[in-house]
Amino acid sequence: MDVRELQREAEDGSVVAQTILGTCYLDGIEVKSDYTKAFRLLRSAAEQGASRAVTNLARMYAEGLGTAKNLSEALRLYEVAAKAGEFLAQIELARLYSRGIGIAADREKALKWYSAAAAQEQVVSDCEELREAKTFIHSAS
Repeated sequence: MDVRELQREAEDGSVVAQTILGTCYLDGIEVKSDYTKAFRLLRSAAEQGASRAVTNLARMYAEGLGTAKNLSEALRLYEVAAKAGEFLAQIELARLYSRGIGIAADREKALKWYSAAAAQEQVVSDCEELREAKTFIHSAS
């Protein structure tokens, strides 16, 4: 990955580059973690409609990374991304509702989002999150 090229493209307004580079700064992939840079890049991409950026921005709010922890904003953003079909946003919403962490547990909403995630089985490779969704759905029936 050419980080310098991504930086140039992100500065030129590329939503894809902003999302990728923001995620790199968030997770420390080929760059040192920098939550301030991650937040700025992901917020810019999210404002332009990049659902993966919205998902990562929601995570930053949920965990208080580079910004004050704000679960209501994280939920709002996860829902935006989940409705756009973002698998990981659907999983995170389902987890929050099933565990009732910081919000009232809501098994019906958890099932809704786990089901939405599991419906993407044909486009998402087998992973721990997909197995988690299937297990929850099975236990709910």
